[in-house]
Amino acid sequence: MEKTTIANEKTNRFFVRLRRIPGEHWYLASENGKITNSSQKIKIPEDIKTQDFLIDQISFFNKQIWYHFTRDDIAGWLPKRNIRKTFRRLDVPPKKQPTQADVDNQATAFSILLESAGIQAPYDDIKQVVEKWQATGSGLVGLNSLVISKTHSIRDLNHVNLRQIDKQLLRRRPIVMRVGGLNNLKSSLIVLTGFNRKLYFYNDPWTGKLESVSQNHLKKHWLRGNFEAISY
Repeated sequence: MEKTTIANEKTNRFFVRLRRIPGEHWYLASENGKITNSSQKIKIPEDIKTQDFLIDQISFFNKQIWYHFTRDDIAGWLPKRNIRKTFRRLDVPPKKQPTQADVDNQATAFSILLESAGIQAPYDDIKQVVEKWQATGSGLVGLNSLVISKTHSIRDLNHVNLRQIDKQLLRRRPIVMRVGGLNNLKSSLIVLTGFNRKLYFYNDPWTGKLESVSQNHLKKHWLRGNFEAISY
């Protein structure tokens, strides 16, 4: 990095979209994965301008924050000021629970959460902790020892508003949330991974897929889950 680069950070990967702005969208060419004073501005092709960009690195350069992306044979740096604040989706692969049992739904949700933090905890170990937790009848915060022991962090998001949910996702931290009535299930856990103006994106262990739900429907299902949510 050049001297004008103050910080450079590898990050949990996430998707962004470009703001609607007058003029042309551009990026700075990547030089061996770096941004330098000689990096040239290049126009973003029209056919990808409205699509998602996968970000894998953040840099502070010339008093600005930059996001590094790669797409097909294109790699470069996008200025943060040209990124939408109303869209974020974390690159968190979904997983399908091995059985229909509640314990597998819960263990799979926390397995997704821990893997997003780079933790490869054996599934059987997570399931064993969840089984002991089930016997206590406590809420999701009763699993804080599992999260803290692996990530050294905890965030209790019970009864917070959606703005605080968005802030946690903008921090690149997925959220385990208890919901009721989703997929006609009385109670289940999902993993929130993103949002836009109207929708929330989530990994559903029940289906093993990335799904979406409107803000109003999420609030309704979360209410039925007693507004429980936890992250790290």
